[in-house]
Amino acid sequence: MKFKKFTFIYFLLSVLLVGTIMSFSSNPPDGRTGAPGDGACTDCHNPSNPLGLDGEFSLTGFPNLVAPGQTYTISVVVRNNNGLAQRNGFQAVMLDGSNNNIGDFTTSGANPTTETAGNGREYVEHRPSIDFANNEVNWTFDWTAPDGNVGEEVTLYVGSIVGSGSAGNGSDLYIQDNFTATIDESVATDDLEGIAKIDVFPNPAKDFFTLQLEGPANEKVDIRLMSATGQLVYTQTDLSLRSNTEIPVTNLAGGIYFLQINSETAATVRRVVVAD
Repeated sequence: MKFKKFTFIYFLLSVLLVGTIMSFSSNPPDGRTGAPGDGACTDCHNPSNPLGLDGEFSLTGFPNLVAPGQTYTISVVVRNNNGLAQRNGFQAVMLDGSNNNIGDFTTSGANPTTETAGNGREYVEHRPSIDFANNEVNWTFDWTAPDGNVGEEVTLYVGSIVGSGSAGNGSDLYIQDNFTATIDESVATDDLEGIAKIDVFPNPAKDFFTLQLEGPANEKVDIRLMSATGQLVYTQTDLSLRSNTEIPVTNLAGGIYFLQINSETAATVRRVVVAD
C-alpha cells in the first residue's frame, strides 16, 4: 500500500512539473531576460544542453542612434544552424542607464505580446513558443522611444530558449544578448526608400553583392555593413544616390549581415546573407 502511495505522489509531481513547463512554453514568467535585476530562463531550464543544440541572435531595426519619440520596428531573429532544435521562445525588455523601464513596446498581432510586471518593467515575449522553420524564428515588435531623454543610453536585453521539443526542460539551450543605442535628436527619421529605389543583389551573395541606388543624383549616402554581432566589416562614404556599387564579401564568414544606408535626412537597413 505504501509503495502505491509513493508511486501516485511521484506520478502527480511529474504531471505538475510537465504542466508547469508547458505553461512556460505558452506564457513565460516575467523577468527572465538576463537584464540587471532580472533572472534568466535557466531559473527553470537546465543549462547543460546535453543534445548539443546551437543558437544565435541577430537584430534588425534597432540602430546605434535613435530619435526621441520615434517608433522602430525591431526583429529578433533566432537561428539554430545545426537543425537539432524544434521550437523557440523569447523575452525582451528595454532599460535605461539606471536599469529602469524606458519607452513603450507594441505588437501588431497576438504573438509576440507585451506584459507589464509588478516591478514596472514592460516585457515583450512569446505567447506561445513556435517551431523553427528553415532553422530560423523571427520575432517582430515595435518600440517607441521617449520624447525626451536625449543622450540617454538604452539597452534591449533578450533571453531565449532554443528548445529540443522533448518533454521536460533538461535538454534545451539558453542564449542571451543585449543591444545598446543612444537617444539623439539629430538622427534622421525619414525612410530613405521613400525617396530612392534600393536593390541589393545577389542575395545570398558569395563573392560580392551590388547595391543599386536610384534616387536624386545630388544626394549622397554613407554605407556600413555590420555583422549580426554588431561588428563593422565594411564602410564607404559619399556615394551618389544614383549609383551601382559592388561590395566584396569574399573574406567574410557565412551568415547574416546588415547593410545600413544613411543620408543626412533619411536612412534604411537591408538584410544581406553571405553564403558559406
